[in-house]
Amino acid sequence: MKKLVITAAFVASLITLGYSQDKPNTTRKEGAKTERPDGDQRQARTPEQRAQMSTNALEKKLALTADQKTKIYALNLERAEKLEKTMKTDNAERKAQMQRNKALMEDTDKKINQILTSEQQKAYVEMKQESRDKMKSKMKDNRPEGQRAKKQ
Repeated sequence: MKKLVITAAFVASLITLGYSQDKPNTTRKEGAKTERPDGDQRQARTPEQRAQMSTNALEKKLALTADQKTKIYALNLERAEKLEKTMKTDNAERKAQMQRNKALMEDTDKKINQILTSEQQKAYVEMKQESRDKMKSKMKDNRPEGQRAKKQ
């Protein structure tokens, strides 16, 4: 009788472990990175695709007019093309590259704010802050355990 109970418990634990290894079938947001079984990530987007994604996000959140959308797409495309060029530079220039990218982002934000209404500008600022907070949270969560202890 003991052997039967022990065998049943063993089989039940094996079944439980087997099911715990299954990944849930969840849908991902557009643009979320996914890893393939071979470990590679999705192919990088072109500047046009990144500009279109940025413009679509602004259109959804800020209710842009057709004219605003066209102008903002042009600005986003210009920024994406410049960022594409700087991303291909040498690693030795990383800090200078980051400064150029920051200046480019600020310049683009100024131009976008000239296109938006005051109400849209407020929503845009809130949207950017939410994005920053989300990015900081992701970076904090992705740090190795030893680095977390140093920063806190």
